[in-house]
Amino acid sequence: MQESDVRTKLRDWILKHAKTAPSSAFSDQTQLLEEGILSSLDIVEFVLFIESLRGEDVDVDDIEPEVFTSIDTLVAAFFAAA
Repeated sequence: MQESDVRTKLRDWILKHAKTAPSSAFSDQTQLLEEGILSSLDIVEFVLFIESLRGEDVDVDDIEPEVFTSIDTLVAAFFAAA
């Protein structure tokens, strides 16, 4: 899967599960947890979604809070080697 497709799928999932409506300036740099778009409780379900996109399990050592900062950090952490 191409990086642009991954970013689109991540963005769509985030918008579907958003706790608060993202601002009109929502981008791949938007702070997901800090702005309240996703809650820490959403992360478990989000990791399962990321695993489905990757086609493999996420290494628990890769699950650090800063990884879930934005779409950019998610792509770098989970899809850069893909």
